[in-house]
Amino acid sequence: MWHLLLLSLSSFASEDVSSAIKTLARANCQFAIRGGGHMSWAGAANIQDGVTIDLSQMNTVIVNDDEKVTRVGPGARWADVYSKLAPMDLSVVGGRVSDVGVAGLTLGGGNSFFAPRYGFACDGIGNFEVVLASGKTIDVNLHSNRDLFKALKGGNNNFGIVTRFDFRTFKQGQVWGGFIFHPYQTLPSQVQALQDFTSASGAGSDPYAAVINAYIFGPTGPEVIANQYTYTKPEPYPQILLDFTNIEPKISNSMRVADLLNITDEVGAGTPNGYRQETLSQLFGTATVANNVTIFTKILEIAEQVFRPIKNVTDFQSSVVLQPIPRTITSKGAENGGNVLGLDGSEDLVFLDLTIQWSLARDDLTINTAAESFLRQSIAYARSENLYNEFLYLNYALQSQDPIAAYGAWNQEFLRRVARKYDRTGRESEGREEGRLAFRYKDEFNAQLRSLTCGSAMSSLF
Repeated sequence: MWHLLLLSLSSFASEDVSSAIKTLARANCQFAIRGGGHMSWAGAANIQDGVTIDLSQMNTVIVNDDEKVTRVGPGARWADVYSKLAPMDLSVVGGRVSDVGVAGLTLGGGNSFFAPRYGFACDGIGNFEVVLASGKTIDVNLHSNRDLFKALKGGNNNFGIVTRFDFRTFKQGQVWGGFIFHPYQTLPSQVQALQDFTSASGAGSDPYAAVINAYIFGPTGPEVIANQYTYTKPEPYPQILLDFTNIEPKISNSMRVADLLNITDEVGAGTPNGYRQETLSQLFGTATVANNVTIFTKILEIAEQVFRPIKNVTDFQSSVVLQPIPRTITSKGAENGGNVLGLDGSEDLVFLDLTIQWSLARDDLTINTAAESFLRQSIAYARSENLYNEFLYLNYALQSQDPIAAYGAWNQEFLRRVARKYDRTGRESEGREEGRLAFRYKDEFNAQLRSLTCGSAMSSLF
């Protein structure tokens, strides 16, 4: 049984966080950090027999007078950000679900409807305000603590507690977006359209379009294909999306011109929060593959085979989501001070994102075994065809996956050096049983480790 204590910080002040860390450190008390919320499994943002510092009330969103920077608290969710910016015809590179937390998404990289134009959410940061394990508060940017600036962009929360995110801000009006649902039998047209779109986007033909291509499985097997399109101009049916939007037949179509909050609310409506609720549990897993019709088709064949035996699990539903990550996204990191994701912009990729929902604890082992099997078989096939990329998107990773290792040896060593430099106590990079911090260096740092663990609660596939 878990025994949890909660400390809530309601003001928008790094001094409060600093005081809390110093007090808990003097008491040799383990603690975890909870921001606005992202990850879904137990322990991602709390700790057994310790104190959880809840930053969710530190959710202020402040736009500078010149409208070029938006300062966001670590407890904010994207709804807080977009509701502030939309009336001003402004935006930032942010999440695609309004209820997801800013901190967790950004520190893990952060995919965005604006990614083809500006890169991942972490690439849109101009400055972090960070409280270190010592309690010292520093600004982290291209000109001050530059190595930590890079490490935080994908390195998650291993180095300190981010108490403010300063996002570069740009002019943005309404967008065209929504969902189109198709029968599963349209799969051949879907995967071909996905390959063609990703190639076109990677070539830079139109940086305003984003696609989420989801294949839904339920108790009766493959059920439906749900495509979410967002075009970040108020222009319906752009040329780059026609291979998708012309697919027939259609079951439903919610495409419209709207503000960004309206679109992200709709995406969030299909992605319940949390891991173990009264009526629903949820699991994520991920892999990255080349932009290739063959691997898309095989992955979906594997999904059918793996999910068929468990379709009678109570309230079972699974989605295999394919998300284009063209070179136009991954090349942006180097233009903005670098990140540690290990994606160099040399090829067009696709994120494979698995989500499974179910309701009864007695089915946990069955579901987890199926998820592991699906990912193992998909990755093995992709490797055999030389269509696998080692990258694992941290924000979608299964609890057993190790996304930091997938960033590559150089980035791992860089993160080690940064952790040693900014946390001489070792508190920030401590491993834990309750949840996965990105680092897996507990043995190496064992003599230094102390008490801090960090995380982001809640969840969303997108």
